[in-house]
Amino acid sequence: MTLDQLATFRAISKTKNFRRAAELLHLTQPAVSKQIQSLEDELGERLFERGRTARLTVAGATLLKHADRLSQIVRVARDEIADLKELRTGHLAIGASHTVASHLLPEVIEAYRLKYPHVALTVETGWSPEVLRRIGSHDLDLGLVVLTNPKPDNGSQLACFALDTAETVFVASPKDPRIKKAELTFEEFAKLPLILNHEGCLYRRYLAGRFAARSVPMNVAVEAVGFELEKKLTQLGLGVSLLSRLLVVKELKEKSLKTFKVKGLQLRSYSCLVYRRDKYVHGAMQEFLKLLQSFFPKARLDSA
Repeated sequence: MTLDQLATFRAISKTKNFRRAAELLHLTQPAVSKQIQSLEDELGERLFERGRTARLTVAGATLLKHADRLSQIVRVARDEIADLKELRTGHLAIGASHTVASHLLPEVIEAYRLKYPHVALTVETGWSPEVLRRIGSHDLDLGLVVLTNPKPDNGSQLACFALDTAETVFVASPKDPRIKKAELTFEEFAKLPLILNHEGCLYRRYLAGRFAARSVPMNVAVEAVGFELEKKLTQLGLGVSLLSRLLVVKELKEKSLKTFKVKGLQLRSYSCLVYRRDKYVHGAMQEFLKLLQSFFPKARLDSA
């Protein structure tokens, strides 16, 4: 049983297809089939049910648990060896929620690349729940996400450190005739058309919870994917939005958007650093955490 065989086995388990696994690994399909056949011969068990899709057998599912664990051990070994090379090589995988990716991460990444140009960076954006899930499953080294609560649940496998906090604001077009007061009641607000982002969006989930608590349906005018589109549609007067003030500083200054309050609805968001508690903090990650501390000197990252 070799590492190459196990990597091929994991690729087929992921893609459920020998051909797609071969493409993923840059191998020929016969080479992939030969590796799996050799592995099955050695173990004396079929690992996949062949058909339109490759489905794991009971023996295959058992092997996958150990193969995943071994893959993690190999990654840790490689990271530790990279430390010995004083970051002349290495890799850091970062996940970032959309707000953080737009306003916090670029400057940090620029500073890191100037200091450690030989460390390869992978930066993936998504909604905070998805980033947290991928950190938990070892897909990412760390995450920079926006949360409403910077303290993880007791027993959580994730360590969480608040870097900064921001106010969220209700915004509308200055020309919107429906917003005539600086503060609305919830009943008045509930009648307004809403422009909401994807269901993974923190601000949408907050509003959905408040409407559900009052057993009132949300008046959704437009579902938009991406904050820039959400802002543009709001500027056009198609509805109102709830966004981080950081996202609308320019628009508020230019007076292409205006803010208003809703009685009983107030939300602060936290930009947070998150990673697994059992994560080996390799050299590339260690230096990134030091850099974050310099950008956010008031953040308590002592245990990071």
